[in-house]
Amino acid sequence: MIITKKSVCIETIFTEVPFEERIKLAKDFGFEYIEFWTWKDKDIDKIKSICENLEIKVASFSGDQDFSLINEQESKEYISFVKDSIKTARYLDCQYLVLHSNALGKNGEVLNPHHEISDYKKFYTMVNVLKDLAPIAEEAKVTLALEALNTKIDHVGNFLAYTKDAVEVVKLINSPYIKILYDVYHMQIMEGDLINTIKKYIEVIGYVHIADVPGRHEPGTGEINFINVIETLKLLNYNGIIGFELYPLKDSKQAVAIINNL
Repeated sequence: MIITKKSVCIETIFTEVPFEERIKLAKDFGFEYIEFWTWKDKDIDKIKSICENLEIKVASFSGDQDFSLINEQESKEYISFVKDSIKTARYLDCQYLVLHSNALGKNGEVLNPHHEISDYKKFYTMVNVLKDLAPIAEEAKVTLALEALNTKIDHVGNFLAYTKDAVEVVKLINSPYIKILYDVYHMQIMEGDLINTIKKYIEVIGYVHIADVPGRHEPGTGEINFINVIETLKLLNYNGIIGFELYPLKDSKQAVAIINNL
């Protein structure tokens, strides 16, 4: 069986050409969905026009940016920014926004780990903010996908680093529009046990990201058995989007050929 809902991250793939030209390449290579990171630095009107003309959809983008979900002093600004992101998602006919515990810089670096705030307070703040956002997401029918990130290689200092913690927050909110984004790359680095974790938490997994370890390259370049991971998702009747957020080992054409064979 072939995965049908594949999204390609045009922040990391097709970087051989300017950003907006990557959308056409995604369409040319058979993708029905694209995703990207920040939206404030993008020409949203142009992206919308290109996507409509090519009949390709935006699957997701980052719903937060400059403010931290874990810092109560920034909660008002965080909520305001996510509200704007939801409006932008509606405008683009995009159904998912990715949320993080900490504000991230251009290259994914954690802007402030907030060591001065206790872990208990960080969790408390995350839950409170997401409770406030839940009815807004529900009304807009835009799913907020909370993502745990690895803190060993790419996002040193990030607070949310394990699946069980992201799941606990989402379960406390108890909204059909608050889910987790399960990133296979990040979680292989942090905890392994991918298949058992997917089975345990499939009900709250709203989005999946794929890249191999080490290197964050295409499947087959590292240690993860993606055939078994994907087969598990199919057996569990996961019908959401699988996003390929990876850096091609050699070039985009070769990476996409591997993706399209999954």
